[in-house]
Amino acid sequence: MAAVANQHRSHTVISSATIPVTVFTGFLGAGKTTAILNILKRVNPDYNIVLLKNEFGDAETDSALAQESHIAITEMTNGCLCCVLVGQMKTALEEMKEKYHPDRILIETSGSAFPAPIAWQIREMEPAGFHLDAILTVIDCINFCGYEDTSYTARLQAQYTDLILLNKWEQVSERQLDIVVDYVNELNTDTPKVK
Repeated sequence: MAAVANQHRSHTVISSATIPVTVFTGFLGAGKTTAILNILKRVNPDYNIVLLKNEFGDAETDSALAQESHIAITEMTNGCLCCVLVGQMKTALEEMKEKYHPDRILIETSGSAFPAPIAWQIREMEPAGFHLDAILTVIDCINFCGYEDTSYTARLQAQYTDLILLNKWEQVSERQLDIVVDYVNELNTDTPKVK
């Protein structure tokens, strides 16, 4: 079980019958949808994953996600799950559970989403059969310039996460990648970083 999920969870025992919910955060264009698509390509097709998408993404990438992954996608694009749509996420997750009987639910947040309120909402749904599995933050190594030039939200996303995915690392020099990792470590040295 993931560190943030455990760190902020009440001491409730999680039943194996609960549905794990994995949350992907990161700014618009960081590559959340592409990362999800790449993960889904490696998952057994019999493992039923459903995606709750709360991001306005590239239509071509989103279409590829739907076609290549053969998963059910529910979109909530009329606000952010962490503030405007508080409460509606609960309804969406319950409907997804009833309609699709998923083995896992992935949530792709909007780029401006604060992770903590989303995590709190999922933890509140433990009695309904859901549990927070992990929060993953996707960072775009090409455009990331450090936290002094980014928003408060980016700082929170880097701090409140179980795993930092360094995306587009193969498109930058080794020196630039080291700089990105140094910036991320200024806020969060304990969380694993993968590329």
